[in-house]
Amino acid sequence: KIEWQRTLGGTDVDEILALQQTNDGGYILTGNSVSSPSGDKADNKGTFDYWVIKLNSFGSVEWQKTLGGDSYEFCNSVQQTNDGGYLIGGSSLSNISGDKSENGRGGFDFWIVKLDKHGTKLWDKTIGGSGDEFLSQVIETTDGGYFLGGISTSNISGEKSENGRGANDFWAVKLDKNRNKVWDKTAGGTDNDYVN
Repeated sequence: KIEWQRTLGGTDVDEILALQQTNDGGYILTGNSVSSPSGDKADNKGTFDYWVIKLNSFGSVEWQKTLGGDSYEFCNSVQQTNDGGYLIGGSSLSNISGDKSENGRGGFDFWIVKLDKHGTKLWDKTIGGSGDEFLSQVIETTDGGYFLGGISTSNISGEKSENGRGANDFWAVKLDKNRNKVWDKTAGGTDNDYVN
């Protein structure tokens, strides 16, 4: 038996790529949106933006947040953090603009955003090399830091400390609680390697 269903979107492309039940019994949904303000969409920052939606336990929208710079952002990770806020992750092609507080390192970079429980942005962090980085997942770690996993095409540059092994490589990054890089690791073979 369906308890409820909800259709959310604007007049263009909107997609949900990650979701989690929240500690209040509701849900946090994240994904990408091209829609200008229309339908359920309240804002637009560039082309593709992160779109974050908080639903209560009955499926009603409590708040929504559009996050992005003046170019492309693709979001595919969300985690509710120990303080009740939310850690949002994906990739960005934007320099400083909109919600981006740091310039890019090359092409696409890992881009993580911390929101409080009401959806207010607390900080953002850009991490990458001179090529392209696409983040698959970001989690808060037990020491209060952050662990990021995705793929990279970069050699040593930016935050990349090791050269690539082939085309796309696994790239893992550990940040401390102050968002300083502790270490990074590149792993792969001579062809394409993807992490999900």
